[in-house]
Parts: sequence; C-alpha cells; structure tokens
Amino acid sequence: DSVNQIAKTLKNTVVCGLTRAVQKDIEVAAEALKPAARCRIHTGIGTSDLHIKYKFNSTREAIIERAVQAVKMARNFTDDVEFYAEDAGRTDNDYLAQVIEAVIKAGASVVNIPDTTGYCLPEEYGAKIKYLKENVKGIENVIISCHCHNDLGMATANSIAGAVNGARQIECTINGIGERAGNTALEEVVM
Repeated sequence: DSVNQIAKTLKNTVVCGLTRAVQKDIEVAAEALKPAARCRIHTGIGTSDLHIKYKFNSTREAIIERAVQAVKMARNFTDDVEFYAEDAGRTDNDYLAQVIEAVIKAGASVVNIPDTTGYCLPEEYGAKIKYLKENVKGIENVIISCHCHNDLGMATANSIAGAVNGARQIECTINGIGERAGNTALEEVVM
C-alpha cells in the first residue's frame, strides 16, 4: 500500500518495490507500481553458504535458478530490475560472480551487493566490488549498487570503498535510519 501511494504521488522519480525471489511478491510489487511514471522492481535472494544451507535448505545451483527466474519474472513488468544478493558480504567471490553474471544475462539492470550483516571491513568490501568488476561478463552494462549495514559502524566507509572500486549507486537513508543497525546515512556519504 505504501509503495502504491508513493507511486501515485511522486512523478519525477523512480519508484521501487522490494520483493523476495517469490512470484507472488513480484506480482504484488508490479501491481503497486502501476501508477508510477517510472518504476523499478528490486528482487533477490540470499547467496552466502549460510543463507543457502540454513535459511533456504537449498543448493548453490538452485539459488542461481531462483535468482534468474525472479529477474525474468520482474522483467515481464518493467525493464528496470534490480537484483540483490543478500549477504553478499559473506558470499564466496567466485560464486557471487556466477550469480551476478546469471542475473545480468537474465535482464537485471542494477546489481546490489549488500553487506547484510555489517560484517565487512572497507578493504574487503571494496575488493569484492573490484573482483566483480574484473570477473563478471556484462557487468559494464549494469549499475553496481552498494547496500551497507552499520552493525560495526562501517556502513559509510564500506559504501565509499564500493564507489571507489566501481559501484555507481549507494543505497542510503536519512540520518542512518534503516534496517536493524541502520544503513549508511545519506548525509555522511554526501559529505
């Protein structure tokens, strides 16, 4: 309902609906976004081995399949699809590159690399973005987005490290308000 109200109200911005890699979620987001002049569906799934095993009781191969299916489904409603690899900060770089390459091929226009647990140090997070830039076919055709949590007070430093290494979008909040321990604060990134 809130996404739908925003879509009805704002006309000079891209309105985004966040979903899991679940068909019903994507359909509900698409419906909510119908009034938007420009819209984006942001879908994704956990990619760390911890998420794959304990959250999804799944396999790496099945997670890639779900990720690709979600992006393809979202593309039925909009050309602007962002994919998030939840817990990318703790995801093995080789596997993360496979996931990101697959969703780009499926039609993602933005790839979001979250430090979901706020666990990364800036040099680790920056190196992860650099690794993707150097090892993912087609990454030059999409926007890399940072989404950093502030559990250890590193969200702004990690976001800047991501931008220095090739990210072109930083997801942030006003005054650091956000999920759990907060996300990087817009005013800190700007300064």
